Amino acid sequence: MRKRRRCFTIMIVPHSEEATYSIRLPLFVGQVLVVLFVFLLAGSLILAYAYRNLREEAGEVRILRQVIQAQQDEINSFAHETQKILDWMDQIENLAEFVAEKLEKAGIRVEKESSGDSNSSSLPPQNVTERIYATRSGEGRVLERAADNISLLQYLMPEQTDSLTVLKEEVVEYLRRLAATPSIWPAHGYFTSGFGMRRSPFNYNVMEFHYGIDIAGPHGSYIYATADGRVAFAGYRGGYGYLVIINHGYGFETYYAHLSGVNVSAGQWVSRGQVVGFMGRTGNVTGTHLHYEVHVNGVAVNPLNYMR
Repeated sequence: MRKRRRCFTIMIVPHSEEATYSIRLPLFVGQVLVVLFVFLLAGSLILAYAYRNLREEAGEVRILRQVIQAQQDEINSFAHETQKILDWMDQIENLAEFVAEKLEKAGIRVEKESSGDSNSSSLPPQNVTERIYATRSGEGRVLERAADNISLLQYLMPEQTDSLTVLKEEVVEYLRRLAATPSIWPAHGYFTSGFGMRRSPFNYNVMEFHYGIDIAGPHGSYIYATADGRVAFAGYRGGYGYLVIINHGYGFETYYAHLSGVNVSAGQWVSRGQVVGFMGRTGNVTGTHLHYEVHVNGVAVNPLNYMR
């Protein structure tokens, strides 16, 4: 009786006229089935919970990938802007080297200004500087700091580039004018007659205006162009004898007269120090010498003011 009590019977009753079926199972089998069902139910619930978490994590991963891609695109954009800034810096460096080289050739010493003397007009907008100061103290995100730094450089660099470009143009123009300004002695020799009123070498009793200076030297010695320019005339002209006229631009012209011969032709470009002729005594002269004139805007001026 005790063993029978530890068993249970499962009866299957069909809806048809077929006989019923009964299954008799020990009680421990039912207990095992219940335990298995509980485990299966718990396992299903755990799997369902894990699956839901995995789906949420997968969604977060997709979002993170999108954020990373967006950040990568932003970083790439910053890299592109940084490259532009580096190109600007190269241009500024090249301009600075060009200006320094030209100024050194011109004998001009340029002292660098200290950073504290910078002009307030080159300061960036206030909101940018405030964010820059904030990022220096550790506030803000990395990308935001990078963006602010790039904004600051983008504001300052074009203005500096424009300033240096203007400076370059001014220096080039200054050097051109300097090259076109007579500045050296046109011949080796000794000074014999100055600019202005003097007694005529042909008649001591007659006063006349001398429009240049005279430099005496050996016959056939070199005559030099005193500045860069283009030869306007090279040939024989009346009392001047053999004459070379050089148009230097900026209103400057120089005359080299009484030559024994010319070494250039009209239209030729000459540089300062180039031999343009040879000392002689052609035209109205009393001896071998060079008659040298300097004209500024068509008016003869004292050549000594343009001779080192």
